[in-house]
Parts: sequence; structure tokens; C-alpha cells
Amino acid sequence: MQCPNCGFDNPPDANVCQQCETPLPQGAPPPAKQAASSFRVGQLLLWLLVILSLALNGVLIYALFEVREGALNTIASLQNTVIQWRDETIVVPVEVDQQIPFRSTVPISETLTVPLNFDYPLSTVVNTSVRIPLVGEQDIAFPIDTIIPVHYTIEAPVQVSVPISMTYHLQTEIPVSVEIPQVWLDQISTVLEETESALRYE
Repeated sequence: MQCPNCGFDNPPDANVCQQCETPLPQGAPPPAKQAASSFRVGQLLLWLLVILSLALNGVLIYALFEVREGALNTIASLQNTVIQWRDETIVVPVEVDQQIPFRSTVPISETLTVPLNFDYPLSTVVNTSVRIPLVGEQDIAFPIDTIIPVHYTIEAPVQVSVPISMTYHLQTEIPVSVEIPQVWLDQISTVLEETESALRYE
């Protein structure tokens, strides 16, 4: 290493100038030590990458195992459901919420019986003529002032058409029985069995 003060060439590992004893600047480490340090750093990074890769592979294998077990459990549940569908009819509730218009004409043909019960006051004068012997025909006035009780029943026929217009809000739930064809169930069972076999022997 060259001294910045006197220009003397010193050995590479010298800290001060051997001629003027001026402190020498610390330069780069010797090539051998630098190579050894780089090798150790590279080796350490390599080991870290290997450990990280193994950890990631372990996590991936565990996740795949869990997914596989979950898929197998789901397939087993679906197979049990298909078996139940073979033995029973599925009842599906169907909700109905609809406005139904209704228009019609209702004919009415009846006979109404109306009772009449009242007292009719009669107040009048009746004029008439009477022939009296030896006198001849005479005009006579008869005053009438009385109450006449009336008891009568009237039958009145009624024939009429009554129009009806309305909207009915139908809101209910109707159970509908559905029977799945056996051909469909066989196809579903086959697909589930093939999927299960593929998952178990992967």
C-alpha cells in the first residue's frame, strides 16, 4: 500500500508507513479473507433458502392434506344425501306472493216479502142523495172521521246483477313434492365415486 505522505510502498497489511510512520488508510481486506467471508455469507444464504423452501413445502403439503380431507368429507355427505333421495320424496316449499285480480257479476233473483202494519187515519165527508117519500130526493152529507188499521204483506220480486271487481293478495307457502329420476341419481353417484377414488389414490 503506497504512503500518501512520502509515497513509500508498504506491505498490504501495514497500518503505518515503514519509512515515515504516517498512519495508512485502512483499505479493503485481503483478497483471501474477502473471498472466505463472501463464501460464508453465500453458504448461510443457501441454508436459509433451503430451510425456507422446506418450510413452505411442509405448509403446502399440510394445506393440500387438509383440503383433501375436507373434499372427502364433503363427498361422503353428498353420497349420504343421494341415498336419502333414493328412499324418499323431496318436499320443496314454494313461496307464493301474487296479486290476483278478480272480476265477476253476481246475479240476484229474489222475492222480498214486505209486511205493512200501520193505522190509516180517514177523515172525509161523503155526499149522497136519498129519496124520501113525500119530500123527494134530498142531498145528505155524511162526515167520516175514523182510523183504519192496515195489515198487509207485499211480495216484491227483485232481479238485479251486481258487478264485483277486486284484487286479492295471495301470500302463502305451498309444499311441492319432487321425485328425482333414478337415472340422475345414478349419474351423480358415479361422479362422486370417481372423484373419491381420484382423491384417495393421488
